[in-house]
Amino acid sequence: MSHGVLPKEVADGTRIGIAPLARRLHAAGITPNAVTLLGFAITLAGCALLATGRPLASAMVLLVGTLADALDGQLARLAGGGTRFGAFLDSTVDRLADAALLGAAVSLGATHGDALLFWSALVALTASFVVAYTRAKAESLGFDANVGLAPREARLTILLVGAGAWGLTGFEPLFVAAVLGTAILATFTVLQRVAHVARAAKEGAR
Repeated sequence: MSHGVLPKEVADGTRIGIAPLARRLHAAGITPNAVTLLGFAITLAGCALLATGRPLASAMVLLVGTLADALDGQLARLAGGGTRFGAFLDSTVDRLADAALLGAAVSLGATHGDALLFWSALVALTASFVVAYTRAKAESLGFDANVGLAPREARLTILLVGAGAWGLTGFEPLFVAAVLGTAILATFTVLQRVAHVARAAKEGAR
């Protein structure tokens, strides 16, 4: 799996760190779908905090929601690979969570009168959806498009770090920079995936 700009050690370390919790939840009979929905509810709460200008609290709550998102996948593997509906639910909730997070940034930009934040968040929101769409469409056509600098976990990490930095320093431009960086990286990732599939299609036609 491509982690993009997110170091592989960080992604792997997170999964290893939450593995004991996943095993305990599995032993207690907690289902992956329940964790998916709980994580989404927590993420929505974090997005509401962000939209109202409380970045540090938002970053802390969103971190819990993000960890829950990683946890449901581990629970699914412990349960024998999960179900087709579980995979569908997880993917759908991921898109809704992305929309809520970047929508909160759009709202924040509008209420603060910050044009750069507003438009960066809007571009990041659009590009993030197209990143997910290009992979899903490519896979439906038999291609692999899991490439690019900014897959979902990388985008979330950048935004969480930006919100946390803003909360700790009180310097909002740090969050604006994170949103702008996400917009640029997500857009570039779309182009990378289109180019990757174009090359694969050309080679397959030979």
